[in-house]
Amino acid sequence: MGINRRHLVAGGLALLAGACAGTPPPVTAGGRRLDFGEEMDDGTRVVVPAGLEPEGRAAVVFLPATDGTAPQLYRYYAEMHAARGGFVAFLPPGSSSAADYGSGERFAATVALWDERVRELMGRHRRRFAVDPARVGLAGFSLGGDLSWALAQTSPEAYCGAVVMGSRCGYRAPHALSLLAFRGFRFALIRGADESGARAGGMAAARRLLADEGIAHFYDEVPGAHVRAPPPAFMQAVDFILGPAPVAGRPMARTLG
Repeated sequence: MGINRRHLVAGGLALLAGACAGTPPPVTAGGRRLDFGEEMDDGTRVVVPAGLEPEGRAAVVFLPATDGTAPQLYRYYAEMHAARGGFVAFLPPGSSSAADYGSGERFAATVALWDERVRELMGRHRRRFAVDPARVGLAGFSLGGDLSWALAQTSPEAYCGAVVMGSRCGYRAPHALSLLAFRGFRFALIRGADESGARAGGMAAARRLLADEGIAHFYDEVPGAHVRAPPPAFMQAVDFILGPAPVAGRPMARTLG
């Protein structure tokens, strides 16, 4: 079947006009959408699923893997989050590279940077989105998991729990552990069943530490090596860290999983 040249030109002009007049194309990486939710003036993206309660909302701050971004991690869970709701997702701007954890000193500086960034964005946006400050959790994979583990200890009063995926869990702030236990903090530790020895060993040591300190934690293994938790496993972990708060001073000492 032949193509009418006039129709082809007219169609091309119409597409061009539509592109110029319409909204800009979505932000993508490799053809995959990253423009989730609403972008704030500081670059934070905030995703509020339909049906959330008007006040006292829970929140999860997503933290990026090496050379990745928070929206890239959230993308993996966006569909299930939209379907089941349960919390406001905060996706901070920025990324970190392998150089940012090339030494203990560099990683300490990276932890301090992300601690300040997350606390600042939550202070700026929490009230606007009706978030309960006692129900703010962290979540990350790989370097993001390292940051979730570390930020929980750096600012133990700021969060209620953390989902830590594929992390060595090497950061230690011993002075914070008793406060985490007192506040009823909850960790969800998840790794691939075939994870590397360093990460598997680090997470095993973290589990012993949490058990010794009486800090509630959930542990799970998922198929694969260095992999994110599948959406159902991730949402189960989020439910655990955002669950009903225990009475202060009476930590949940049990280990789940």
